[in-house]
Amino acid sequence: MFEYSIFGNMMQEYSVARIRKMYAEREARLAKLQTRADAENYCREVREKISGIFNMPPRPALPPVKKTGEFDFPECHVEKLIFESRPGLPVTAFLYLPPKLTAPAPAVLFVCGHTQEGKAHPFYLNCGRTLAKQGFVVLAVDPIGQGERLQFLGDVKANGISGFCTREHLMLGKQMSLCGEFFGTWRAHDALSGLDYLLSRPEVDSSRVGITGNSGGGTMTTFVQALDPRFTMAAPSCYVTSWKRNIENELPADAEQIPPGIHVAGCEMGDFILAYAPRPILLLGQKKDFFDPRGLKETYEQCRKVYALLGAEENLRCFIGPHPHGYTEPNRMQMYNFFGEIAGVSGVDAEPEMVPFNPAAMNCAPGGQVSNMPEYKLVNDLIAAQSRQLAAQRQELSLPELQQQIKKLLGVEPDAVPVPYSRSLRCDMVNEVHATERLYNRFALETAPGILTTLKVVMQSDPYWFPETDTMTLYVPHLNSAAELADYQLDGEIAGVDVRGLGESMPLTCDCKEAYFFAPYGRDYHYNSCAVMAGSSLLAERITDLLGAISYVRSQGVKTVKLAGRGQGSVIALLTALIAGGIDSLTLYDTPESFSNMAETRLTMWPQSMMPMGILKITDLPDIRRAVAEKMPLKVVNFMDNYLRREQ
Repeated sequence: MFEYSIFGNMMQEYSVARIRKMYAEREARLAKLQTRADAENYCREVREKISGIFNMPPRPALPPVKKTGEFDFPECHVEKLIFESRPGLPVTAFLYLPPKLTAPAPAVLFVCGHTQEGKAHPFYLNCGRTLAKQGFVVLAVDPIGQGERLQFLGDVKANGISGFCTREHLMLGKQMSLCGEFFGTWRAHDALSGLDYLLSRPEVDSSRVGITGNSGGGTMTTFVQALDPRFTMAAPSCYVTSWKRNIENELPADAEQIPPGIHVAGCEMGDFILAYAPRPILLLGQKKDFFDPRGLKETYEQCRKVYALLGAEENLRCFIGPHPHGYTEPNRMQMYNFFGEIAGVSGVDAEPEMVPFNPAAMNCAPGGQVSNMPEYKLVNDLIAAQSRQLAAQRQELSLPELQQQIKKLLGVEPDAVPVPYSRSLRCDMVNEVHATERLYNRFALETAPGILTTLKVVMQSDPYWFPETDTMTLYVPHLNSAAELADYQLDGEIAGVDVRGLGESMPLTCDCKEAYFFAPYGRDYHYNSCAVMAGSSLLAERITDLLGAISYVRSQGVKTVKLAGRGQGSVIALLTALIAGGIDSLTLYDTPESFSNMAETRLTMWPQSMMPMGILKITDLPDIRRAVAEKMPLKVVNFMDNYLRREQ
């Protein structure tokens, strides 16, 4: 398949150009800050933008909490807790209590990184012990899909998801997106529910409260402290760099690390640091980290200038350890002493020695998993319930109303798509998959700056020339039009449309050696994430590419345009047929039955790049198909279930 990726670097360079433009615009805004008032206004603006993107749901004053046991370390007493961050959704946690407290003590919310053990990881246990020895009350919480909160245990169809926290996150993240939810909001809501409980404890001094975590925990430290004024210090480790560096470096990210629309809002990672500036913050990184330390240095310098305008430059610190990615001892020591300084307690010279412990004795839930407790729900249960609730609440829309809603959701206006500039490329012969040779005239359509949509016309006339015809069928592939078209008998002149990221522009970047194109953290996922942060989606942009191809063939004299699509291409073709005029028929192959199935099933292997965020608030695929059938002949050849065939 990869030899067809003639424009295999296109998606990478397009994404880099887009983030660099945003980054430069933000740098220009920062350069204009001259006074304390300027800095205060900037911090307030980014705080409001971040709050709007995360759109946190309301929380009760105090989450319901169960104490399920306790145990001791030499330095502290530990309570085993389960609290509900949402009705029925359990969060397992350890509360570390220093011995012999005589007055309210400072506190730390510890948010775990991407470790399977969650709060019970040996390094994280040592963090809790050391902070407690300093005199901090510490609440360490298990994230969704980690520790005692695994969501897919025992599912025989998990396809490598069960037991892999980041893959659990990606699965839940894309299912949530169909309901208009952001997985990062769920994670932040868990953490802030933990903060609510922590501050309710009589042992805690609410004027001295910190948050720290590494990697995925560094992410949540960065995000959560920007969402709540009650934190008085923070120390994110091994996350903060810049999204510009991440995208330049072809670095995919976890579902909670992709705030939708954050870039179109003009925000970079540094804006999370500035949200409550001049709050004391220690930025921790590693010299050999995949989170580029150059980006960390750049972010620190940008934020330091704003802190200086606020008269508190000393409140922002930065330390880059000598190691690869991880909350290694040098970084942990920096965190202990920073929190000690800010909270007015002693620092530490060394961590306590590791002690043998019995993991089973630390379980908050029976057998170490909340899934063993029937009174609680898994996250997928809540997503499925929300999907069903949205279906019950949806209003029946007329065809014009549905068209308008979908155009607004996608951010696509068909009438505004111009006829793209075209290039006549070398002809192509395809016989790798099928014995019968097939010749194609190839046209590269510039459907966006830096984007080439390849139109592959099955050759029945002179090479290099667009055929003189009144009727043409445009086929949108699941992966590659040249390899797939031989499977179908379509009428008249036929052209495959390789929209961005498929076929001839299938990325050769972002670890393209992965055999399965839609693999977790793969190319398709990564470039969709880039688009989502830019306020768009690969689906919307691919629809724009198809609209450009339709405009082009019409400009060449084609009067009757028929659409066909397979797999994810069937969704692109269906939505295009809904919102665009002048399409005469639609044929769908291997098409998904509904978006609600994707949200409500335990697992769906359809890619997030074909899932419009929030679509289930408006409509679902069966309703869209019925609406399209009002406009034109519609034929469905085959429905596919949620376990997409793994194929190139």
